[in-house]
Amino acid sequence: MMTKKFLKRNSLLIVILIIFVVYFVYSMYTTDLKLKEYQATQSDLNEEINSLEDDIERLHDELEYAQTTEAIEKIAREKLKMVKPNEIIYMIKGQTEDEDN
Repeated sequence: MMTKKFLKRNSLLIVILIIFVVYFVYSMYTTDLKLKEYQATQSDLNEEINSLEDDIERLHDELEYAQTTEAIEKIAREKLKMVKPNEIIYMIKGQTEDEDN
């Protein structure tokens, strides 16, 4: 008997409590989904940062090499077809520039 009286008197309180619990569970679920999404995005961005840092390091190495006399001479010979004084270049018939590279 006591429980029926308690339920009748406090039915509004119980309904409000149930609504609050349901809202709390829903809120926690959506927050967890957002957290997982943000963590995946962060992981992807960290991978991209690492990749870009590797690219920067590679480009720094290429820049260092491009400033050496060896690289300058190589570019002058291959791209500009320059030769050293008193140097003779022999070309083989039928061979194209693409086959040289």
